[in-house]
Amino acid sequence: MAKKPAAPVPVAELVRLALLNVANATGDVKLGGKGGLFPTASGPNKEAADACMTAAVPLLTVLRTEGKAQIVGLTPAGFERIAGELAEDKVGPLAKAIAAAAPAAARIEFIQSVIGRTPFAAPELTPLLEEAVAAEKAEQEARIEAAKKRREAEEIALAALERAKALLEERRRNRLDALRREYELEGAKATELPEPAPRVEPRPEPKAAAPAPASAPEPKTDEERDFRRYTADRLAAAWRDAWTDGKTEGRDYLETAMWNIRGMQMIGEPGQQIAFNGRVHESEQPAAPGDPLTVLRPGWLLKTDDEDYVALKAAVGDL
Repeated sequence: MAKKPAAPVPVAELVRLALLNVANATGDVKLGGKGGLFPTASGPNKEAADACMTAAVPLLTVLRTEGKAQIVGLTPAGFERIAGELAEDKVGPLAKAIAAAAPAAARIEFIQSVIGRTPFAAPELTPLLEEAVAAEKAEQEARIEAAKKRREAEEIALAALERAKALLEERRRNRLDALRREYELEGAKATELPEPAPRVEPRPEPKAAAPAPASAPEPKTDEERDFRRYTADRLAAAWRDAWTDGKTEGRDYLETAMWNIRGMQMIGEPGQQIAFNGRVHESEQPAAPGDPLTVLRPGWLLKTDDEDYVALKAAVGDL
């Protein structure tokens, strides 16, 4: 009568036997292949190998690779699984080897667990515990020092940022003060300037130039005309910077001042369709006289009895 085939060993039992083999081994232990814990890579052997190596908490870990062979050892979780089946004299040395490969915090928890279960292992593990506690303290001190340096760097950066903001505000006030004084040199009083109205989008229709103050007559001498052009250039340049930087409040203030200068006129309006004229328009794209383009940013013109002085060309192009 033929013998019945032996019943397959349950996966859980294969796992248990593999862990005990690693714990009791006196040399290297291979995971698979001939002479390994799991000789075949299919069926229960594969399931047991997966349970040991790829579980959420692995029971075995690869210590090194020799060719295609993987040399494995117990993890703390693998040790915990079979510790109750080990002889007391095996617990200390085996736990010491496992703990030595673990990070400081995990090492401390592992040693504490082993000593709690097997007090006789304390002499073997206490020196390692002392090293782990010292290493953990050093890591904590290093983290504290790194955090301190980060905080100091953040404080330096914040102080520098506040200083930069203060300098920019100082620059803004200096420029406004210079513009007020230039306006007064035109014969007007800065105190007569109205406060700039809040900007409302879409942009309002072009304002009609306000009549110049009676105290600012048409310049007669070359020096007076040169100074007026210089003032127009400065105001137009500041207005262009405010436009580029999106500072609507500063731009409105400048426009208020510029409209009150005799002969100051805006060239074009954003979105306006124009025929290109190189005298009053500038374009980043090639353009010939008469080409239909769109105003992207207005310009400024100082109109006098003698000439039309372009302080800032209008930027034009295709939308």
